[in-house]
Amino acid sequence: MKQKRYFFYAITVFIMILVIGILTNYADTARVTTGKEPQFCVKMVSSNGSKVTYLGLGYKVIRYVGVSPTEPFENNIGVKMGNWFMKYELPEEKIIQVEYDAKTVEITDQNEINKVQNILVNSKYDSELCKGSATYQITLEDETYYVKEDCMEIQKEDKQAKITQEDLDIILQIIEGAKNRS
Repeated sequence: MKQKRYFFYAITVFIMILVIGILTNYADTARVTTGKEPQFCVKMVSSNGSKVTYLGLGYKVIRYVGVSPTEPFENNIGVKMGNWFMKYELPEEKIIQVEYDAKTVEITDQNEINKVQNILVNSKYDSELCKGSATYQITLEDETYYVKEDCMEIQKEDKQAKITQEDLDIILQIIEGAKNRS
């Protein structure tokens, strides 16, 4: 009889913990998605202060901070929520190097990199090369592209792709911005 009672108590406690875990996960998910700090978690700061881990009942939130762990939650660099076994590292930041007239500038703004990468990678390359000269040499993720303004084309290895005036203007505007910042 006592064994059944202990078993009943153990099952009841397990169900209560499970329900509490689901409710706190639901509440903290809502808070994290709206840019607020999770409320029902234990906060742990890494030794260098660049990563804050919040452990909840069956879930965790990992936040990478820009300056210090005491800055507001909405100022984070990256945040990810998942189970206790989730691993999360910030993706490596990409850098685009642009060479022109024996000078080099770097594009480090991720929005600008995404725009340039989208144009360069998603262009349709064929085997016809124009006779124009390369104005800019762009290096992105160990790939080299040559922008030929006079042909309105991008060369990658031995293939070229036609680009629109709008795409060319976007690339040139981003390169000019990088020149002005350096």
